[in-house]
Amino acid sequence: MYLLLPQHPLQSWMDPREQALVVQYLQRSNQTTRQKQIGSGAAMLEYGAGSSTFFYSNYVHRYVSIEHNMDYCRILERMAASQPKRSIIISYMKSDSFGFVETNRFKQNVPLSNVDPSIQIYCIIPTYAMLFRRFWHIDERSTYSMYQNYVDFVSTYLHNQLFDFVLIDGRARPQVAYVVLKHLNGPHAKVFVHDWNKRTGYHVIVHEFYNIVSRQIESDQLGGGGLVVLERKLYVRGTAKIAEIQWKKSKEPSWWL
Repeated sequence: MYLLLPQHPLQSWMDPREQALVVQYLQRSNQTTRQKQIGSGAAMLEYGAGSSTFFYSNYVHRYVSIEHNMDYCRILERMAASQPKRSIIISYMKSDSFGFVETNRFKQNVPLSNVDPSIQIYCIIPTYAMLFRRFWHIDERSTYSMYQNYVDFVSTYLHNQLFDFVLIDGRARPQVAYVVLKHLNGPHAKVFVHDWNKRTGYHVIVHEFYNIVSRQIESDQLGGGGLVVLERKLYVRGTAKIAEIQWKKSKEPSWWL
């Protein structure tokens, strides 16, 4: 979730009512976890890192964020350094035909033992082909081909990980919403999608893949804002490749691939 300031704010970059709705679900999960087992906790995935990364991670046991903008990742390093007591790793990931490899790393307050940090941010370095497509279609919708390694990262590098919550507030949001389906920890895992009100292209995901279980439509955010809380449809698993989806209720959008 983008932030235009280099320092870390105290709140996520959302309308306070949108933020409160997310926190409500995270706190409810924490209460359930404490009743079941002390020491365990929810895992949350985010597409589009920013102030939200450092805010919402306070409410979960493990927070993983994926970002596509390298300049912004340097800002994230400064935001992390302003909170020196927090365990944070920022990994810069390059893709090739064999998968992903880490090319650089920022880390702070990481335990010596093989323990995951409380916040793990992956910065996905775009290929030249993706940069070319973005440049020539700068005023158009984000397509899968513009952000392919960013969209695919969770299913390629984190293929065996499940998450209780997913916040989608970066690029190619409908495509990301599809890819994360098979990483949801059960049928009641929650997916939060931001900027829902005026970006009607996003709505295809509730026709095909998700049900809306809650929403915050009123928003003072620039661009319209709005936040929906989703659960996957019971018959949807998301196992097909993104270019091989069998669309049931609508046609494949022209901007999908």
